[in-house]
Amino acid sequence: MILDLFMPYNLLTCGGWETAGGYITGGGCMQSRLGLVLLFFLIAIVRKWGGEEVGMDFNFLFALILGLLPYFIVVTLFGSFKIAMLIGIVGALIGGYGGGLFFGESGGEY
Repeated sequence: MILDLFMPYNLLTCGGWETAGGYITGGGCMQSRLGLVLLFFLIAIVRKWGGEEVGMDFNFLFALILGLLPYFIVVTLFGSFKIAMLIGIVGALIGGYGGGLFFGESGGEY
């Protein structure tokens, strides 16, 4: 009961979103779930190509933490896929290149 006040949208049960779109055809819940996967692969692509092209170190661990965690929090609180994706991308770039600047690369060789 009290958790409903703090977690109005639930990615596991699709609670909070309209279910008229269904689980297969789309809707806000499915977009948010696929957005989480898309963000992970986007971070991996930036690690591979962005780190090599720019010539800066890219810390994959900090990019995941500062990209996926804010994405999950924004989707849980507001249910907005687009805003969460934007915040996740910005957080991943800051975490990846900022973490690489302070801690060096992570994850070994490509």
